[in-house]
Amino acid sequence: MKNKNSAAILSFFLGGVGVHKFYLGETGWGIVYAIFFWTYIPTLAGLVEALLLLSMPQADFDKKYNSKTLIGYESRHLTNNPGDVPQVIVNINGEQAVSTEYRDKNRSTSNSPISPNTQYEAIAAEKIDRRILKLCLNKGEITLLDCFIEIENVPRSILEARLEHLVRSEFLQIDNRTSDGKIIYRLDN
Repeated sequence: MKNKNSAAILSFFLGGVGVHKFYLGETGWGIVYAIFFWTYIPTLAGLVEALLLLSMPQADFDKKYNSKTLIGYESRHLTNNPGDVPQVIVNINGEQAVSTEYRDKNRSTSNSPISPNTQYEAIAAEKIDRRILKLCLNKGEITLLDCFIEIENVPRSILEARLEHLVRSEFLQIDNRTSDGKIIYRLDN
């Protein structure tokens, strides 16, 4: 994960040769800076970029430079504004349900009876969990790709969240396959 302050320091001191561009993953610009370092134009650009990096909010920096490294759970939390409530609707055997992973965590939970949406969310999550467990029972060990192929019409992020939930609930064990190093899931007996 790239650090904003490290990028600004590299830009200030070594911006003339483009080291900060290589650090930020902009290899093409780094090569251009390195080729034209003798004109001192990259040095001036590096100083300006150091100031811009220091004045950039952390959320904008993460969205621009760290989004590829934070695919999945952390990326969702970095890119979602606190006021936005994204919803993913999943169709499972003709029933529509909103994923539990995308619910607003700040909504009030007074002593009211369970709403129908919450019931549908719980049913949808349980159905996905059962399909994952049946797949694991049939195959012995599964990967995320196996789940993604077998369980259609469910986004990858929801499958990842459900697998994590099953591991935390001690239904599945997580391990690495020795032959290729892939992450596998087995039933926890």
